[in-house]
Amino acid sequence: MNIIKTLEVDCRLCNNCSKCYNICDKRAIVRISNYDCDRCVKYCVSLDVPCKPTRYVFDIDKCDFCEKCISVCPAGAIKLIDGERI
Repeated sequence: MNIIKTLEVDCRLCNNCSKCYNICDKRAIVRISNYDCDRCVKYCVSLDVPCKPTRYVFDIDKCDFCEKCISVCPAGAIKLIDGERI
C-alpha cells in the first residue's frame, strides 16, 4: 500500500518571500499572480487589507519531496500532507 503525499502552502501564513520558489531545483513550485482581484478595493473602506497578489502552489508531478522548501520557509507556511492510502 502506498501513501499519496502532497504539499500545501497556507496562504494566510505565506509572506511571499520567494525562498521556496528559488530553492526548488525541480521547479515544482509555481508562482501564480492575481492582479485582477479587486475585493479589497470593493469591500474595504480603509484599504487596510493585507493584499497578496502572488501565491504559490505545487506541481506535485514535478516534486521529489526533498522538503527543502519546508526547511527554508521562514513563516512555516508549507506543510507536507500524507493523503489516502492506495
